[in-house]
Parts: sequence; structure tokens; C-alpha cells
Amino acid sequence: MAAVEEVSRLMFQPHRTNQTIDIRKTRLPSLRPEENDYNPRDHRSPTHNIKLWMAYFNLLRTMFAAGMLGMPLIISKAGIIAGPILTILTGLLINYGHHLLLECLNEIAKQLQIPYVSYRYGFRVALLHGPPAFHFLGRHGPTIIAIFMVVSQLGTCSVFVIFTSDCLRDIMDWQSSQPSLMCLLFPYFLLEFFMKDLSIVSYVAMLGNFLNVMGIIIVFEHIVTDYDGEDKEVVTHTNLGSIMFCFGSLLFNLSAIGVTLSIDKSLKQAKRITSRFGVLNVGILGPTMFSVFFGTLGYVTFGTMDENILRSLPYDETSSMAAIGFYMIAVASAFPLQCQPAILTIIEVIKYHDQLTTPSDITLRMIDTVARPLFVVTSFIICYIIPFQAPFVAFVGNFCTSVLALICPALMDICIRYPNYYGRNNFHLYKDLFILLLGFTSLSFGAFFSLYLIRIRLLSKYSPNNYGFY
Repeated sequence: MAAVEEVSRLMFQPHRTNQTIDIRKTRLPSLRPEENDYNPRDHRSPTHNIKLWMAYFNLLRTMFAAGMLGMPLIISKAGIIAGPILTILTGLLINYGHHLLLECLNEIAKQLQIPYVSYRYGFRVALLHGPPAFHFLGRHGPTIIAIFMVVSQLGTCSVFVIFTSDCLRDIMDWQSSQPSLMCLLFPYFLLEFFMKDLSIVSYVAMLGNFLNVMGIIIVFEHIVTDYDGEDKEVVTHTNLGSIMFCFGSLLFNLSAIGVTLSIDKSLKQAKRITSRFGVLNVGILGPTMFSVFFGTLGYVTFGTMDENILRSLPYDETSSMAAIGFYMIAVASAFPLQCQPAILTIIEVIKYHDQLTTPSDITLRMIDTVARPLFVVTSFIICYIIPFQAPFVAFVGNFCTSVLALICPALMDICIRYPNYYGRNNFHLYKDLFILLLGFTSLSFGAFFSLYLIRIRLLSKYSPNNYGFY
């Protein structure tokens, strides 16, 4: 779900040259070099490299986080037939989108003869190489990507606040989310204040991973043991609105652009990330198949549910309360980890906005000091206004993830291949146009339908027949 990437270098010295290029100004050669045996992944020397097993672990832990709890709801909304099919197809699409993005960035780095190019500036270079109609977007490419990354991360942090407030409300048996928001605000401030050191964040994240595993084991045990064998009313049909809702939720749950970019930049065996049994295929398709299994069993056991499967557990059992508590602590402890890259992105945009004037270190530290509590407050305000997890998750997925994981990679591929490298019968062009169609459909109709669901829930919240259960 993380969707932010830190830019570490802007100045590069191309391979076997004495020149220095500024990635903010450079462009691809007008003609693609026919003979180019330079492989950027063979020339990377990351400051903090990771081993292959760490790459698998980082991507898998992202996929098996709390987002998995919403899979039974997705299956119930899409239907027992369309739900698993939609999940598998979306997983394949997301996996291909991640592959496509890394291939585009690698091709840009290959033509420029540099080890690595970031998503933000790679998007700029790619669009400036494409048709003239895309040049305006290309000139503002780094800002566009940064905005969607920060908004996506803010949405993810807001989902974390909504999720933990719901967990605390259920544990305390409160009738609304307001008391839980008041109780959680100060702990979130403390987490954000004390967890600035990445080493501390890493240790806390490891604790969160352990609690996630414990929580999903307990939930899966309830799925198996609570099934009574009785036939429940299982939905087999669906509609377009439900499909768009589920598609956005799946984009949110199964996409990990920020983690993928970080792994590609830091992995010692960089070629293994896109191989047949590499990090992407295992780390995305594996959890996709488990999501189908987990979501279908959860729906068959508990039937139609609200928000996520935790709401369907028997609250009179200690194990259910333990699972809710585990997930609440795990998600809350991951909040600073989600905030950190977004704040770094804001600082980098301000730092590199004007090439003639660079803010001082004191100014940047002041921005960091102000941005951290502001990020927490903004997340809580969003949660207070929209205290509904499921439709908000679908909105973030449709509005942000569709742009970062589908639209932008397809646009980059079209522009990099412009004008004569679209393959036989323009296969790559039509393939990218199809991905763009899906992405823009999700961005427009999917986001609109998610907002419509949020509006309906808000109207129900203030209905005179509502007794405070929102």
C-alpha cells in the first residue's frame, strides 16, 4: 500500500563518459541506440542494499497486512462467482503494471547510461520523449507524481486511523468513533514524535509484522471453526457499481508501488525482481491467490459483513478480542512508517523546486517539524469526517492507485516506444491503451461511485433513525 519513493540522486555521470547530467533537465536520445549492451542493474551500488530473502519478505508482509481483512467483504460485494475472478484478474493487472513500470525506468536508465532513475523524474523523461501532446504533462511530471504519492500516502494513513479507531471502539463497546478518536490522537502524536529514527521504526515494524501474523492466524481459525455447515444466502450476481467498488479496494490492497521501487533500487540481485519466480511474481500473485482463498472462505462462513471480517467475529470470545487488539497495535505502529516517506517527498519537492535557490537545512528541519503533527491532524480530520473504512479504501484505490500503478506506467511505455517501437501490429500501443482505459475508468467512475457510497453513509449517519452505530 505504500506509494512513496525517496529521490536520492539528481546528478549522474553516464557510463564511460566524463560528463555529468542533471536528471531534472536531460532527455532521451531522439533515436534509440540499436546496440546498447549497458544493463543499469549491473552498475548499481546502493548505500543500503538488501538481500533477496529480505526483498521477498518486505513485499509479502505488505500484501499480508490488514488489507487482507477486507477480502471477504470484496467477495461478498462482487459475488461468489465474479469476486474470485475479479481478484485474480486485478492481481495479474497490478503485477503487470509493476513490471511495466520497472521496465520503463530500466529502459530510460539504459538509454541514458546511468544506474537508476526515480519514478518522478523517469515519468518526466519518458513523456518528454513521446508525442508533443504529452510534453506539458512531462514538464510537470515530477510534481504530478509527487502529489499523487503524497495524497495516496495520506489516504493510507487515514485508513489506518479509521481502522484503529474502529478496533478500539469494538473492544470498548462504544457506540461511535468519536471517543476512540479522542483516545488515539495523543498516542499517534507520541508515535510520530519518538519514531523519527528509522532503526526504531524498523524494530517497531517487526513487532507489527509479528502481531499481523498472530492476528490472521486467529481470524483464519475462526473462519474454519465457526463454519456450521448451514447454507447461507450467498450472492452470485453483481452490478457495475459493486465491481468498481471492489476494483478500487483490490488496487489499494494488492498494489505496492513504493515498496517495489525501494526493492528495485536496493536489491543486490536486481535482476531477480522481474524474473519468472522473482520478487514481483511471488510477492503479488502469491498473496492474490491467498486473498481469493481467504476471502471466499470468510464470506461463506460469515456471510455479508460490514467493513472487514473483524466485525463478524464473535465478540464474546477472548480470541476475537485478541485478534482485534493485535491488529490495532500492528496498524498503529506502522503509521510512522507510512508518514515518513510522504514527509520526505514534501521536503524534496520544496528543496528541488527552485534550482537557483536551495532552502537551508534549518528551513528543511522546520518543515519536517511542522509536517509531522500536521500529517497526524489531517489524517484524524479525514477520519472524523469520513469514519467509514470500506468506501474510503475503495476511493483511495480508484483515485490514487489507478494513477500510480496503471495510468502512469502505460503512458510512460507509450512515450518511450514512440514513434516506431510498438511491436508487430502495434501490439504494445493497443495494450497500453487498454490499460489506460481501465485506469481512467477507475479514476473517474470508480472514484465517483466510492464518493457516492460515502455520501450515502454520511446521510445515514445523520438520519433520525440512526442510533449512533457509525
